[in-house]
Amino acid sequence: MNIQRVKQGARLTLYNGVYASLVGLFFLIFMKLNMKLTFNSITQLWGFFTKYNANIAQIFYLFNALVGLLLISNGLTIIFLSYFIIKRKDKMAWIILFLSGITMWAGMLIISFFLWNLLLITLSLIGWTSFLIGMLLPIRYYIEKNYREY
Repeated sequence: MNIQRVKQGARLTLYNGVYASLVGLFFLIFMKLNMKLTFNSITQLWGFFTKYNANIAQIFYLFNALVGLLLISNGLTIIFLSYFIIKRKDKMAWIILFLSGITMWAGMLIISFFLWNLLLITLSLIGWTSFLIGMLLPIRYYIEKNYREY
């Protein structure tokens, strides 16, 4: 029964890695929409900002692209580690997956709250909760399993 929970949790985190990569693609493809939504939430229009502060607006574009690329790379890492857990049920891979995924999704959620972009808050909350569920399913297996101490 516990092995099935490990596989279920790893599959869920694998799908979460695909979701993270898709959210990263969303950041890259819909960059202008994301900037409009973010700046509307802080009561400044993106069009005026790009017209009068073009150099600073370019920095926001680059930040958005960087976040998208980091989401894609972290999504690929989550996919790889989840696949490794499905095949071997390794505890160290689970710990690395736990730390990288939780920090990524929690960081995205915090940044989204600071920007007060409701679309990003929703996407980040979906990713964080699905990843957390995928991590909590196999936790009993890893706690009860006896490992050698080195």
